[in-house]
Amino acid sequence: MKIEVKNVSKSYRHKEALKNISFTIEGPKIIGFLGHNGAGKTTFLNLLSGLISTTKGNISVNGENVFNVPLTLRDICFVAENENFQEEMTIAQTLKANSFFYPKWDGELAMELLEVFALNPKDKVRSLSKGMMSALGIITGFASNAGITIFDEPYIGLDVAARNTFYDLLIEQQTDNPRLFILSTHLIDEASKLFEEILILHEGQLMLQKTVEEWHENIVAVKGNPSDVEQAISGLKIIYKHTFMQELTAIVFTDGQSIEGQNIMLEPVSLQDMLVYLSKQQKERAIK
Repeated sequence: MKIEVKNVSKSYRHKEALKNISFTIEGPKIIGFLGHNGAGKTTFLNLLSGLISTTKGNISVNGENVFNVPLTLRDICFVAENENFQEEMTIAQTLKANSFFYPKWDGELAMELLEVFALNPKDKVRSLSKGMMSALGIITGFASNAGITIFDEPYIGLDVAARNTFYDLLIEQQTDNPRLFILSTHLIDEASKLFEEILILHEGQLMLQKTVEEWHENIVAVKGNPSDVEQAISGLKIIYKHTFMQELTAIVFTDGQSIEGQNIMLEPVSLQDMLVYLSKQQKERAIK
């Protein structure tokens, strides 16, 4: 599967949610799609799923536009954070309805996962707790067998054991039935080991797209006296800079270059660290 995003913007009445973003994703692969609340993640996922149209630009899957093209949309399963299912239907009716929409639906897998998550197929959706609703969404995503399967905060209300079950199932599914999984989550420390590629949206723009290998090899925090750090990172792509207590922290993309200098420290940058830095940057802008 190949997703191509070309110069996409999405505006609402008082806000530009996405600002001229362009990128390409190819699978099978597990993608970490990250960013703070308001970064534009859910807006983009709704666009990719054909639920809303772009203001400008185009999104295509294997060369076909995603908006208003039923054949393309049948190979995209979007499990949103909420409001995935009709409240008056039972779990069994919900899964049956989904089986009509997704041509590669795996009914046997759906039944197995009902037992894994201890869901009663006779229960109505309206009676389910948040955790049970999340479990039903997870079951739908895996059983859909859609070439592009999207999970947006898929485990709200689930305990640690159930979340670990989801991670195990994700790895198992990617081994047995490879596809393009897109996972958007705030539980980054838990999920980061699953990702093969990472995209970070920040304030409606694509800030970063790197494979996990590129991340570990090329993204580093440089800390120290401001003048020494500035000299050491000269010519490098700067992702973020912050000064605190006369110490400058700069997150940079080295592109394979070595960083040398006196009175500086080099530290690895985790995904969680990156989002913390971006949050600080956002607050600093708001204060100014």
